[in-house]
Amino acid sequence: MVAKFIEDNLEKYGVSYQSQIFNSSFPDCKKAEIIADGKPIVCMGTSFVSGKIADKSHLISSLTSSQTFRDENINFNPKSNYFSLSNYYFSPSVCVKKSSLGKILAASDVQAEIVVKKREHQSKNILVGNLIRPQSIVFTHFDSVEMGAVDNASGVSVLMKLVLENQSLLNSNLFVFAGNEELSYDEPVYWGHGYREFEKKYSNLLSQARKIIVVDSVGNDKPNISKDKDLQKLAFPVKKLKDLSKKIILIYGSLDKLMEVYHSNGDNISQINPEYLDESFDSLKNELLRD
Repeated sequence: MVAKFIEDNLEKYGVSYQSQIFNSSFPDCKKAEIIADGKPIVCMGTSFVSGKIADKSHLISSLTSSQTFRDENINFNPKSNYFSLSNYYFSPSVCVKKSSLGKILAASDVQAEIVVKKREHQSKNILVGNLIRPQSIVFTHFDSVEMGAVDNASGVSVLMKLVLENQSLLNSNLFVFAGNEELSYDEPVYWGHGYREFEKKYSNLLSQARKIIVVDSVGNDKPNISKDKDLQKLAFPVKKLKDLSKKIILIYGSLDKLMEVYHSNGDNISQINPEYLDESFDSLKNELLRD
């Protein structure tokens, strides 16, 4: 539905685009439960596989990366008061609110179970602008986990405004609205699948471009412009990242504020300040116009 919304608006304003369609898969949680001393505790699934969690000794922070932690777990986001589905794991895993920790820790017997079905689906990247030899390639993603106002409707809104109001920039630049950035069965890096699909088909464009700009999670604070290599691994995990790193520019808001609502229903429109969106728009436009 989001892809259609983007395409409909591009068509409404007479902006040409191409769709790169690709296949992927995602975890469809059918059951997630925790029973603590015979009483249920509300939880959500954060797992790519089905299975059981034997006891409360498997309690971890959901900010623990699935690349470094492969065991079954009950996780929570210590920075958030929501069900924050911060990380997904290739082992049985469920998420609880921070407020449920007391009940879990006080219980003598804690058992959890998750049932997941792997679902195949079709996604797409929407490509706008110069597909022959772009000076800059600008990426954002339109999928989300839970509400996703900051992560990443904000990035979509910034790119959409720029594309519609500054169509002359399409002559020399390429804008990519990417699908399937959040969840896939790619191991060990399950996020960024749509970006890697673009890389697979258009690796030559990435190599030729002077700049690669990624706009993600803006609007919740003043924009940051960075080439931080650790953040590049999170924001743009393509296979040839090392070769491209020097020309990758990240535009993003406050990561601390994001973590408070990360991948949760708290990531709603109340998190967005229009002034910060405008500043992010200006930052991106200036970056494209800069030699």
